Amino acid sequence: MNKYMALLGKMHIHPLLWLIGGIAVLTAHFKQLCLLFFIVLVHELGHAVAAAFFAWRVKRILLLPFGGVAEVEEHGNRPFREEWIVTLAGPAQHLWLVAAAFFLWKAGMMDGGSWELFFRYNAAIFALNLLPIWPLDGGKLLFLLLSYRRPFSDAHRNTIAISAAVLAVGVVLLFVLAPRQLDLWAIAAFLAYALWQEKKQHPYVVMRFLLERYYGNKGGYTKLRTITAPADERISAVLHRFYRGQKHAIIVVRDGRERATLDENELLHAFFAEKRTDAPLGALIY
Repeated sequence: MNKYMALLGKMHIHPLLWLIGGIAVLTAHFKQLCLLFFIVLVHELGHAVAAAFFAWRVKRILLLPFGGVAEVEEHGNRPFREEWIVTLAGPAQHLWLVAAAFFLWKAGMMDGGSWELFFRYNAAIFALNLLPIWPLDGGKLLFLLLSYRRPFSDAHRNTIAISAAVLAVGVVLLFVLAPRQLDLWAIAAFLAYALWQEKKQHPYVVMRFLLERYYGNKGGYTKLRTITAPADERISAVLHRFYRGQKHAIIVVRDGRERATLDENELLHAFFAEKRTDAPLGALIY
């Protein structure tokens, strides 16, 4: 129980949220802000509690003006099952929230206006979060799907590209259908900035993924994957072909013939411990 109570101490409120809170008080929208704040808080606690259940390292729970994020110090090496559950734990909270509010409304403990507003906020946050745009929950689910079939590095790049395309379509629709919805424009701007930042962080995301494998935080391997590579291919290039949730055996080929089979740990050790970042595979066997 202590590890779940400790999550409350990891909550942080973005300064802009305090500003918007002040504006809400001045414009008599404080009730709406409180409802939205409560829904977002429960959503993010859903992620955080699920992460704590699997002994993930929860860094902080940040509440933003248009949502929130539960930041964890896990970098793509947890079992797929855990990743799915932690990601879906946020959207799942809206189901019981709506059910509880419906019961209170029917029992006469909530007025019709509050029920309608609470339902609309839940539906909007639920739908928005499942859009396939990083860093929304839908974007994380997209990343999980792609990384199941593609190397981690490629899956991350593809996720950013698909997210950008979906966001671009959304911006066009917003311009045509609701050009005066300032809150939606603010969300679109936030998502565009987050995608730009994630693209810049791509090399570091891949390095953290590989570092966790090097230090032994590998999660559960589902199968062995064989990677065939020429002897003159750089070690770093081969590492970018690693998959999440799979153990790798690297077959080194020279002049059309198999020369050796290396374990992934040999490549990781050469890259991180021996700093042979630009060395060819052949240097490990000749």
